[in-house]
Amino acid sequence: MRSTPLILAVDDNLASLEILKARLEANGYAVITASDGKAGLSMAKERRPDLILLDIMMPKMDGLEVCRRLKNDAAFPFTPIIMVTAKADAKDIIAGLEAGGDEYLTKPVDHGALMARVASMLRIKALHDTVQEQAAQLRAQLKTASKIQSLFWPSMPALGDDSHVWALSQPAGYIGGDLYDVIPLADGSVLAYVADVSGKGVPAALIMAALSTQIRAEAHRHETIEDLLAVVNRNFHMLAAEEGFFATIVLARFWPVDGRLQIVSAGHPPPLLVVDRVGRAMSIPRGVAVGVRPGSCYQSGTKQLRSGESVLFYSDGIVEAENENQEHFGMAQVLDHIACANGPPWGIELLHSINRWRGASSINDDVTLMEIWRDEQG
Repeated sequence: MRSTPLILAVDDNLASLEILKARLEANGYAVITASDGKAGLSMAKERRPDLILLDIMMPKMDGLEVCRRLKNDAAFPFTPIIMVTAKADAKDIIAGLEAGGDEYLTKPVDHGALMARVASMLRIKALHDTVQEQAAQLRAQLKTASKIQSLFWPSMPALGDDSHVWALSQPAGYIGGDLYDVIPLADGSVLAYVADVSGKGVPAALIMAALSTQIRAEAHRHETIEDLLAVVNRNFHMLAAEEGFFATIVLARFWPVDGRLQIVSAGHPPPLLVVDRVGRAMSIPRGVAVGVRPGSCYQSGTKQLRSGESVLFYSDGIVEAENENQEHFGMAQVLDHIACANGPPWGIELLHSINRWRGASSINDDVTLMEIWRDEQG
C-alpha cells in the first residue's frame, strides 16, 4: 500500500461527493472521485486505489454491479469496498455485502463512522498486502529450495553385467520428504534405497537432507545392510525423534555381476518383483520405521534376480495418489498397469499413468520410484 493511501469515492450526488472528498483529504488521504458506476469501474481498474467508497444507487451502473465486477476480476488486486446506502434501506446493506462489499455506511454519512471504517479497512488492506508480499517471497525461496533439493537426486550409475537402475521423485509441493539414492560400494555392489520422511514441505525436506547425509556417511562403514540401518536409525532418532519425525525406508544391496539382492525394510511398503509382466509384493521382514525406537534391529531378505526380472521400489504416494474424486490409485491399478505396459523400467509409464488418472487434482503426496532390473537373455 502507498505511504499516503489512495481512496476512490464514487457517488452521483456531487454535493455528497465533495463533502466526502473534503473530509478524507482533511485526514491526510489522497482522494479521486467518479460520478457514476461506469466511470468508477474504469477509474478503479486504471488507478488501483487502496480503498473504494461506493454508492449503491447510481445511473449507468449501480454500485452493486460495480462491486461484483471488481470482486470477480482475478486481475484486480484485493481492495476493500465500503458500500454507501440509504439509512432506512436495510435490504441495500444485505445486497451490498452479498455483492462482495466489505463494509457499509449509511446516509447521511457520519464523520466519525466514516473515519473509523476507512481506518479499519485500510488496516485490513495493509495486512493483506503484507501477507501477499511475504507469500511471494516464500514462493521465491521455495523455488530456490526446490533447485537445491534436486542436487540430492543422484545420477544413476551404469551397473554393467546387463543390470540397470532407474529412479525418479516427484514432490507434492515445491519440495518434499521422499528421497532415493544409489551408492556404489567397493566390492562392485551398489547400495540403493527409497525413503519417505513423515510430513511434507520444508521441515520434511530438511529432515530428508539430514537422513541422506547420514546414510551416505555410514554406507561404507558396515559389512551388512542390517547393521547400517540400525546405526542410521539410532542417529536419526537422536536427530529428529524429539520433533516427532520418523522415516520409512526400504534399502537394498545389489550385485550386478550375479543378480544377488539383499533387502531390508523399516516400515516401508515391500518392493514389487515383476516377472513376465506380473507384479507381486516381495516377502521380506518389515522392521520398525527409522527414528521410532533407538535400539531397533533389522533383518534382511534375499533374492536372486534373474534375467528379465525387475524389482520396483516405491513410496506410498504411488498407491495413495488421489484423483478429483479423492479415490486412491491403489495397488490393484499398479498391477493392472504393469500387466499391460512396456518395460522394464515399468516405473516410467506407471508414473505417466498415475498423472493422467489424477487429472486436474493436485499431487497429494510425494511420489518416488526406483527400479533395478536385469536384461532378458537370448
